[in-house]
Amino acid sequence: MASRGKKLEETKKEQAKAIVMLNPDISERDLAREVGIGNSTAHSLKVEIINNDADAYEQARAAKKKEFIDEAWEVVQKALKLANKRFSKALDDEAEIEALISTIKDEDLTQAQKKSLISRLTALQMTNIRDIAVAMGTIYDKGALAAGEPTVISDRKDPTSDLIKEMDEKLESLKRMTGQLDQRSA
Repeated sequence: MASRGKKLEETKKEQAKAIVMLNPDISERDLAREVGIGNSTAHSLKVEIINNDADAYEQARAAKKKEFIDEAWEVVQKALKLANKRFSKALDDEAEIEALISTIKDEDLTQAQKKSLISRLTALQMTNIRDIAVAMGTIYDKGALAAGEPTVISDRKDPTSDLIKEMDEKLESLKRMTGQLDQRSA
């Protein structure tokens, strides 16, 4: 343990900081035991860590959150570009697909020729657009949640007070049905 007036080692300060940041509710006694310092030193260190480092921790957390939001929007933009390219290609290939379908119906084609045409059709079909859309939607929702934006569109036009009244009525009705309505609220 550190003696009175002796400067605390930087490694012990860092160890205490890590412990307090991971478990802010740790007692001074437990902190002192974990780090190998006196109880009063643990107390003053914990107060210092919580007061000084909480802001730095919150700033770092906010920066990471912003970084995630920015990256999420970037991925959504890339997914939109990819989906746009897939749709454009599908539209460009539409005439060729129609021609291949017409050709496959030709009775004079051999089985090998029909298989070749079907292979060409398969190569032209638009694939993975569903996967792109699902990934884009998921990433969009996560980015919107992180940014504090709504992820659900509600068509409900009722004011909040009407919603509260409606919920109270439904709750009272449920209590009556289950026999849980006490005499005071009846």
